[in-house]
Amino acid sequence: MKEKVTFKNNKGFLLVANIMGLQRDIIQPVVIFAHGLHSSKDSSRNIYIAEGLAEKGFCCFLLDFTGHGESEGEFSDISIEQFAHDLDAALDYIDGMKEIDHMRIGICGSSMGGTAALVKATTDERIKALSLRSAPAEGFFHYAKHINIPVLIVQGDADPIIKESLTLYEHFISDKKLVLIKGADHLYSKEEHLREAREAIVDWFVEKLGQEEVPEIKIYKDRKDAGIQLASRLKDYKDREGVIVLALPRGGVVTGYEVSSYLSCPLDVFIVRKIGFPGEPEFAIGAVSETGTVVLNESVVSMYQISEKYIKDEIARQKKEIERRVSAYRGGKKMPEIKGKTIILVDDGVATGATIKAAISALKMEKIEKLVVALPISPPETADKLRQMVDEFICLETPDDFMAVGSYYQDFTQVNDEEVIEILEKSG
Repeated sequence: MKEKVTFKNNKGFLLVANIMGLQRDIIQPVVIFAHGLHSSKDSSRNIYIAEGLAEKGFCCFLLDFTGHGESEGEFSDISIEQFAHDLDAALDYIDGMKEIDHMRIGICGSSMGGTAALVKATTDERIKALSLRSAPAEGFFHYAKHINIPVLIVQGDADPIIKESLTLYEHFISDKKLVLIKGADHLYSKEEHLREAREAIVDWFVEKLGQEEVPEIKIYKDRKDAGIQLASRLKDYKDREGVIVLALPRGGVVTGYEVSSYLSCPLDVFIVRKIGFPGEPEFAIGAVSETGTVVLNESVVSMYQISEKYIKDEIARQKKEIERRVSAYRGGKKMPEIKGKTIILVDDGVATGATIKAAISALKMEKIEKLVVALPISPPETADKLRQMVDEFICLETPDDFMAVGSYYQDFTQVNDEEVIEILEKSG
């Protein structure tokens, strides 16, 4: 479950944060996420790491710093010192949360947010553990000797600031650990690098904040089982003319195959690529679909004055990647004609729903007859938003205490391109 909260900082600015993984019936440790410059509480990297912690029973507090996201303040108000004041305000808010174990509070700081976390941890005894991911430290090395709590540094060896992180590590005199991720850049752009970083950070906080394992709730054996259960809710479309199942690759293709098989209708993929924020590729400012439709978050583009040239270049780059995937998945063939058809859009589950929202926006511009979204699992707030966007919305489970999609599967092994191709060939 995600809950949005607001509170004020030292300047009277209203700050906004999302709380993930909060459980009302137990006392939990909490990790505050301190994002980098031009990022926000909606950073897909931080959300991905927070989902890993939520699976271990942690509450996660994802903050929008001053001048970022939904929080008040101008660009001129932004500084490391102000970020540290914002962390103080977040800690004050957490002090009033009865569900939190106030002896188990950590901060996970990335880039500039990590530097601010370093500064704050030197003077605030409420912080019991620290993780710094690619935090610039030039000019802040002297703070390290004042830290007396466990500190983890996660650093990519292809990041230009690696020397700063190594020097900072040497200055710490407390319990410390350094995790170097081979080949990772400052933004952990490759999935395997971010996954390695997440594992290190989750393991660190589990070890240092002493959270016991919580029982995992499993609803589906695997994606196939989820598809079989989902298909039974779509029986009104069985053997009906003009129905096509479009699955979001890769995991959604396994689930979508079971749906299309039961309904006796064609299966294909619908390929959508995010348009990333400059320097923050995981933060979507829009999306482009294989049909050529472009969807932009105009408010973000306007707020950060993102240039038209950047957007055009990024659209062109993503279209090339779409072409590559079309070639891999369909052998270069175009997707089937969808004009005037009933489209059932399937995935194996959603969390924030960013990708499927982009797919919905694109499909609605293609003059289809009806758009149905079918999912095995979704958090309630995401389900509510998706329901308003489509003609029919079917979701089997919307747990209030939603963690990560994979938490509801006994087997959530990653699906590769070869498996997608095999399923598409079998369905054809």
